[in-house]
Amino acid sequence: MEQKRRYPRYACFNKVLVQIDNVVIVEATILNVSLNGALFELADDCMFEKGDKWQLTFKLPNSDIILKITTEVVHSHANRVGVKFIHMDIDTTTNLHELLDTRPANPQRLAKSFALLT
Repeated sequence: MEQKRRYPRYACFNKVLVQIDNVVIVEATILNVSLNGALFELADDCMFEKGDKWQLTFKLPNSDIILKITTEVVHSHANRVGVKFIHMDIDTTTNLHELLDTRPANPQRLAKSFALLT
């Protein structure tokens, strides 16, 4: 099957915190991530609906770097939620690129994806 995604996805499995309206914090696991979005698994069934906006905050493994990304829910089913990234600062963009660059994938395709974002 041909991959039609604009941005390649990478397996991740990092624990993250999802912040909603600066109050609710939910722990989740990132199942896969790209420069444009991510798929999460929650401990419980989803309480999110398409269009909901989150502030995603997570610490890079073996680092003090914290990424903060504004996201929008594009789909949810059972305990999984797919989001697209709608805003991140340049430092977060750079750090996310470096995180993905360490994942096994096609580095030329990742460079092309990063060029599309910048």
